[in-house]
Amino acid sequence: MLLPLRYVGRRTHRSDGEARRVAILEATLRLIVKEGIRGVRHRAVALEANVPLASTTYYFKDIKDLISDALTYFAEKTLWMNNTLEQKSFQLLQTLKQAGDQVSRKALADNLSLFICEHIKEQVSHRDDRILEVAFHEEALRNPQLASAIQSLDNALLNTIEQFFVQLGSSQAMAEAHQVLGLIRWVEYQTVVSGKLDEAQLNEIITVCINNIFTSPIESPISDSTNRALTSS
Repeated sequence: MLLPLRYVGRRTHRSDGEARRVAILEATLRLIVKEGIRGVRHRAVALEANVPLASTTYYFKDIKDLISDALTYFAEKTLWMNNTLEQKSFQLLQTLKQAGDQVSRKALADNLSLFICEHIKEQVSHRDDRILEVAFHEEALRNPQLASAIQSLDNALLNTIEQFFVQLGSSQAMAEAHQVLGLIRWVEYQTVVSGKLDEAQLNEIITVCINNIFTSPIESPISDSTNRALTSS
């Protein structure tokens, strides 16, 4: 999954200048976690980054550019999470394909449910990152520049999930991708807000929802015999 974002603030080829720009972006992310997007002001960022005020206005004349570049920087830092999700999901798919005749609809649902539960547990262990995600999504409602970037990131993740269901042979892959991503985001949000993870409840919620997705017959390319097994299970 490629990162569909670009920086819009001033760039520099000098190592000291680049280090200062990164310090400003990291300070911006810390401020968003502590105070929300509304806490991002040039003076506040300069103080948090321990740099002169002129540095923040040099790299980011518009506060919207600073927020947009903070999102890009955050996305680059956390892209490994989505890459890991993509790699593991298609490893699971490959395992299911190799299982052939032994794969049942319930086995597909159980394996996918377990995979999603593990992903959510990993995600919520990075609480500040989840706070940043919500803050950026909320600010996108007011900032068209940020909205475009957020949509690009979300669509890239949706496409990965959709391709997973396409390769399972689903005729409703796009709708199922939206269901799965919406489920993951909602459970993550509720867990971070409550400050606790109830693993038994998490397993129940995910298992029920994923089994509901698998209630309709799947035209699977895994094999004809697997398709018959899915239909008869």
